[in-house]
Amino acid sequence: MTMTDHFTDRDAFEAIIGTMLEHGSPGSFGRIHLVSVLPDAPGAALGAALPKALSIAEHIIQRRLAPEDACVPLEPGKYMLLFPGLSDAEGMVKATAISREIKERLFGQSSGHINVTVQVLPLDRLKHRPAAAALPAMETVLDTHERHSSVNLQVVFQPVWDAAAQAIVGNRAMTRRQFQGHELLDDAVQLAGEQDPLARERNANLQHAVAASPTNQGLVIMPQALNDHTMADYHVMTAEIRHLTAFCPGGLMVELTGAVSSASRTRLRDVIRAVLAGGAMVGVRIFPEPEMARFLKECGVSHLCFNEAQAKQAAFTHSALYALLSVVAHEVRGVGLELCLWNTSSGQDIKRAATLGFTLFSGTPFGASRPSMVPPHGWPTSKVFL
Repeated sequence: MTMTDHFTDRDAFEAIIGTMLEHGSPGSFGRIHLVSVLPDAPGAALGAALPKALSIAEHIIQRRLAPEDACVPLEPGKYMLLFPGLSDAEGMVKATAISREIKERLFGQSSGHINVTVQVLPLDRLKHRPAAAALPAMETVLDTHERHSSVNLQVVFQPVWDAAAQAIVGNRAMTRRQFQGHELLDDAVQLAGEQDPLARERNANLQHAVAASPTNQGLVIMPQALNDHTMADYHVMTAEIRHLTAFCPGGLMVELTGAVSSASRTRLRDVIRAVLAGGAMVGVRIFPEPEMARFLKECGVSHLCFNEAQAKQAAFTHSALYALLSVVAHEVRGVGLELCLWNTSSGQDIKRAATLGFTLFSGTPFGASRPSMVPPHGWPTSKVFL
């Protein structure tokens, strides 16, 4: 078998799909899309980066497909796949593995950034549709599913307490979802880890809630997940943040979450610059080494954020939590980054963290999360450390 056996033209691909639909054959179909190849410098030409990237991607796709699989290029960087006999879940696993290998091979090979998205659906989604075997109809099914399959996430707000000012100075937005009898808060709504495609919808929901809140006079902290599916178009990102700052006269901080630690420094720098260009401050949820902390500070990051709820999900004891906070505070001491602790469960946690240099806090000591923001007001230390 040659390396080109899996690639076919549009007519042959549509003929295969048509035959399978006619016979009611099982299987799944999907799409791998190199969403963008972004140059390092704004306005720079791609040069040879794009052909090299496509060559690598197509070599990997051909090598990883099984003999019965098929693939047709739709446009440069976009490929439609067919997995006869594989369910949509099995096809998704296979396509995701291919996309991951493409990303790993492209790292360092291209002068730009390439985001690889994957989507797979069962073949029976094409039944009872006009021209179901035609590629445009298949793309329509994929696009429609993508728009309507997102989980509806409610956005709630936690008051943010400033230890130095002894006051509630603003609010932090977070998502809430009821799932199988449990209330999932903040990043717990992510269903596939840091690379969850739902992060796009989550980011959009948080932006909408911040813009719609009527009482955002103080500082507003808005998490935004950074991964392979999000925050890729820097011009759009800057425009979105600039739009939101108009609703936040007391200041806006964008808290970068998700796959921050695995992002390249070039991409991380570009994302930070795009947020800053929109007029917002930048916080990063990461535990950096001292050198990384200095890099973040040089890029314009002002806050390092720690989420206690995530530590509890990871079965951290309070002793382990305090030890971790101590290490983080020691590692970044002197860099000039403000330390934040979110979703704290007790005044004792706040007291211990405050002695280590943490300044901003949110969590149950200030009241339950609520649908809308609270206005800034005094909140003395004695009221917190009950």
